[in-house]
Parts: sequence; C-alpha cells; structure tokens
Amino acid sequence: MRSRIWKLTGLPTAVMVFGLFAQAPSVLASPVVNYTTSGQPPTTGITGAPVISFGSVMGSSFVSPSSFSLGNFEVAKLPDGQSTTYKDSPFSITLLVNSVDGKSPSPNETPVVVTGKLNGTITGSNQSDVVAKFDPIVKPSFVTGSFTNTLSIPDNPLTLVPWTTNGGQTSAQALLTSVANSTPPASPGDGTTPTPPPAGDGPKVPEPSTIALFLTAMAGLSVHRSRRNRAA
Repeated sequence: MRSRIWKLTGLPTAVMVFGLFAQAPSVLASPVVNYTTSGQPPTTGITGAPVISFGSVMGSSFVSPSSFSLGNFEVAKLPDGQSTTYKDSPFSITLLVNSVDGKSPSPNETPVVVTGKLNGTITGSNQSDVVAKFDPIVKPSFVTGSFTNTLSIPDNPLTLVPWTTNGGQTSAQALLTSVANSTPPASPGDGTTPTPPPAGDGPKVPEPSTIALFLTAMAGLSVHRSRRNRAA
C-alpha cells in the first residue's frame, strides 16, 4: 500500500522535474552582421543653399544584438550671415545586409528603407537647430538566412550639429536584435522549397544547472522509495 502511495505522490514531482526541460528560456542569437547603407539627403522643402548631405557606410560589421551606425548626416559650412532652412524635408536611408557569419544569407529580406524628415535652420558655420525625425519603420522585422532580426531607431529625434562641431557629422544610430529561427523560413511564394535550418537548430539542449537539478531530484526520490519499501 505504501509503495502505491509513493507512486501516486511521486509522479507529480517527477513530471514537474521533467517539465523543467520544456521551460528552458530561449536566448538572443549573436550573428556577425556585415552591412552597407545608402543615404538620400533631402532635395525638397529647402530655403537657401542645400548644406546637408549623408555619408553612407560601406561593408562594416557588428555582432547582433548591438547598436550600429546607419551613416552620418553631414552639415557643410555656410558663409557668416547666411542661413538655410529645412521644412519637412524628406530623407531616406537604405540598409542592406551583405553577409551573416561570413556567408551570403538566403533568404535575405533586405534592403530595408528608413525614412524621415528634417526641420530647422543652419546659420553660418557654427549654428544649427535642425532635427531629423525618423518615421516608424515600415518593415522593422526581417529574415536573413537563419535569423529573424528587429530594427529600431533609439535616438529619435536626432539633433544635427553644425560644421564647427565634429566637422558637422552626426551619426544616425540604429539597434538590431537577432533571434535564431526554430523552423525553416517561409517559402517566398514562388514554388521554391524553403531553406532548411542549419544543423543544431533543433530542440534546445538543457543547461547543466537544469540537468543537475533533475538528477538531484531523482536521487532523492530513489532514496525515498527505498525507505518506503523497507518500512513496508
């Protein structure tokens, strides 16, 4: 009878311990991302000589998740007494992922286009109150190979410095986070076969601490059962 009682009372405990394996939290992936950007400065909504250009990024890399530069807004020098005003002047920045972990990603859902508007006035060489306001990103999440990425603009709006500060360069920062796909990427709809996930993208292996907890619990149950059997 006591042995049967142990079997009934011990089962939930064992199920709870086994359940720890299914509850192991997922973690962010850390791929090496190589990328290029291309910026289009505003050409409309400008009163005066255009003085703001955009310096693009060519083949830079970072490890996701991380902040990274989309490029620089560059304010040129104006003669003293002259000014240029920007009024809802549209700009755009295009992000292209070249490689992930040294390989060309497939699928590659970039380029992703970030847009916004400039408002404010540049006066002479040392005065600026121009602000770059980014629009909500139309497609903030995208797939590159085995990773799903999320792009955001933490510094928004962004104030542009004049020519006498850092040569007029203001970096446009973005943030990218990446998560490894647990299933093959969806088919692009052209009848092709989805790319299978790379080896090792199967079920998560329990962490050593979880395994230790499981073994300790099972050892305790074994001792408890032995004592019950001797008492019976």
